Amino acid sequence: MDLSNKLNFYRSAQAKPVQSAIPTSLKLLQQHFNGRIVGEQNPYLKIVREYELNYPPSIALTLLSKGSLSAPVPLDRCLFFDLETTGLAGGTGTFPFLIGIGYFKDNRFTVEQFFLPDFGREYEALRHLNHALPDYNYLISFNGKSYDLPLLKSRFILNRLQTEWGRLIHIDLLHMARRIWKDSLDTLQLGRIEERLLKRKRSGDIPGGLIPQAYFTYLQSGVVHDMIRIIEHNYLDIISMADLILLLAKMENNPLHVTDSAALIRMAKLAYEQDNTSYFNRVWNRFAAQQEAIPAPLKRWRSLMARREKNWERACALWEELLEDRAYYFFALEELAKFYEHQQNDFRQALVYTQRGLKTLETVEELNPYHPHLAFKEEFLIRQKRLSKKQTS
Repeated sequence: MDLSNKLNFYRSAQAKPVQSAIPTSLKLLQQHFNGRIVGEQNPYLKIVREYELNYPPSIALTLLSKGSLSAPVPLDRCLFFDLETTGLAGGTGTFPFLIGIGYFKDNRFTVEQFFLPDFGREYEALRHLNHALPDYNYLISFNGKSYDLPLLKSRFILNRLQTEWGRLIHIDLLHMARRIWKDSLDTLQLGRIEERLLKRKRSGDIPGGLIPQAYFTYLQSGVVHDMIRIIEHNYLDIISMADLILLLAKMENNPLHVTDSAALIRMAKLAYEQDNTSYFNRVWNRFAAQQEAIPAPLKRWRSLMARREKNWERACALWEELLEDRAYYFFALEELAKFYEHQQNDFRQALVYTQRGLKTLETVEELNPYHPHLAFKEEFLIRQKRLSKKQTS
């Protein structure tokens, strides 16, 4: 072949677009999920599914967010996301091979998933996500604050994609779930919350810890069985987040939606901490209406609310009741001593409660010198000394 023919050959080769062969495994996944293969150079799979779900225009999460979400959250401005990756430790070497997003629109919850059948194919998927971000003000995840979001940000940087992450408010549902159910559930994994509270039981689900190795096995073998399970796992995680945020909003709106006493007590604690008297009283009235004994923690918080309002009659009555509860005995003695010393100037009665506490602490110390209630001892001793001086002056 002479030089002229060689040049013509190379020109014709350059004129033809180079297309990557679509792996058979990707075609199988496309058929299974009725997805769409996107991209010519580095094809990946896009799956879109709709989940029927009734939802209000906006929700309130002020109580559960500890005041950080003081305004109503419009649901059509929320973007849910979840990643499946090649590792659980994070870092720049971790690759998100499945990116799932979800959003409320037209009385439905839509889930879009981007499955990357090999490394080096994430640019277009990330670019698609980048185009979607301006339509939303909130990012919703479950445990995404410590893992998914930092990883997603690093992948954008590595792919030289600019985005306004700082503009978006991130809501991590794990933190809200922990505030309510940490005393009620043995684990706060999303699957457990889904089973116990959302009444959805998964069948054939793949444990999260096995997902990275399953992807590496897929790269070597092309067998799609576990990839089907992983894509379904990711889809269920996202729709469970949508169900969960609606459940949380119902619980914030009305204590009747709180299904167990331990969770109800946790909600009451949040109301106390944020001085939400209205919600706290609704929790109190729910226990009273069911003719259940009012839990001691509620009595403690209500007594402190009464103290804040200078309703001393109510506060003292609750402290006297708490003297019957071992866990709050010393707290009640201390509060009664404070009341008689500072509000009544009745130093003798204040000293009675103080010495009663010290006498009981002597017995406690003999039985267990490391008992946590001994933290009250120093304050009682200081108060005893001060009251003794006041009585003699």
